[in-house]
Amino acid sequence: MKCEDMTALFRTFPHDPAALLAPRFRRAGGAPASRSERQLLALLWQEPEQTRAALTGRMDMAQQSVHRLLSGLQEDGMILFGPLEPPRHKGKPSPRLLLNPRFGCALGVSLDTDRVGLACMDFAGGHLARQFPIAGDSVEAVLDRIEAEFAALLDQARFGQGDVLGVGFSIAGYLMKSGRYNPPDPLVHWSEVDLARRVSDRFGLPCWTDNNANTAALCEAMFGVGRRVRNLAYLSFNYGFGAGIIAEGDLMRGGFGNAGEIGMIFTPEEAAVRPALGLLLAHLQRGGHDIRGIADLERAADWPETAAWVAQVMPQLNRVLNALAAVADPECIVFGGQIPRALARAFIGRAEFYARPRHGHLNPLPELAVSSLGGETPAVGAACLPLRALAF
Repeated sequence: MKCEDMTALFRTFPHDPAALLAPRFRRAGGAPASRSERQLLALLWQEPEQTRAALTGRMDMAQQSVHRLLSGLQEDGMILFGPLEPPRHKGKPSPRLLLNPRFGCALGVSLDTDRVGLACMDFAGGHLARQFPIAGDSVEAVLDRIEAEFAALLDQARFGQGDVLGVGFSIAGYLMKSGRYNPPDPLVHWSEVDLARRVSDRFGLPCWTDNNANTAALCEAMFGVGRRVRNLAYLSFNYGFGAGIIAEGDLMRGGFGNAGEIGMIFTPEEAAVRPALGLLLAHLQRGGHDIRGIADLERAADWPETAAWVAQVMPQLNRVLNALAAVADPECIVFGGQIPRALARAFIGRAEFYARPRHGHLNPLPELAVSSLGGETPAVGAACLPLRALAF
């Protein structure tokens, strides 16, 4: 995909992101990489340190053309040639290929109801992350803090402003036709913001936006369960409840950019008893517990009131699991977001698939797993948006 053809389904500003890139990144027709180069880089991203011979065998191109492209990528600092690898059969040794982590980096932000996560990802996927709390802070105040944290992250990672390819910004909420996001009540003031434009103007960098469930699913695909399966569904348990779907290694966005907006399957009555952590928080507060934020739920995972809430919302969660199994057919459904691990395991222990054997056979069903990533998963996935859009 060329830079100028970026889909509007996850909002990008400006329309031609390469226009804001540092000169050293504008290589092929103004973009960091040509289409064929992007194919090579994507294969190296998926399988680091493969040999040049192995990579050539995976491309539908002449050997000389692949070698020429790889030499150009090496000369421009995007890849590194490692030690020679002896061939398994007869032939010349072939060098191992690596993405160059120092070629550049991307910054990521995830905005949730009570916190902001931030990440800096280098060109080879190495990343640093941090977070800070928010509580109804203004848009400008949050952007000010993000700017300060970006500077600290870049300093920690030993990158300068001119090394940044772009910013990925994810937010809790669904995408509206206007290109703005409709977030939960605590972030309602962000619904008035043209997010990609505002962030791009603030930092002088191209910006890509998406929702937190999607960028968390991307992170899971890159660094978690996605290392062993190509199709997964990621359940994002936060103040609200959403999902991201990975099909054959790529994020599914749908016709309006809202694939995985699973809250839409509930009736208005059922929406009040869906497995959203904001509802658990309110449930415990009504029970007299001094519990103020999503982070406090860690100590409430084994309370009797929590167990009662799990039983109440389980029919809705089971419907989601069966809908995902039937429609998306993932190999694994991952329980992630801000959910405490003990609570995720409680959900999995009560999960039920409705499929029944036919002619003595049961159709394959997805594995249920608790995400092992933790930390700033949506922010790390957001940092990958510029890299995927421009180079991979």
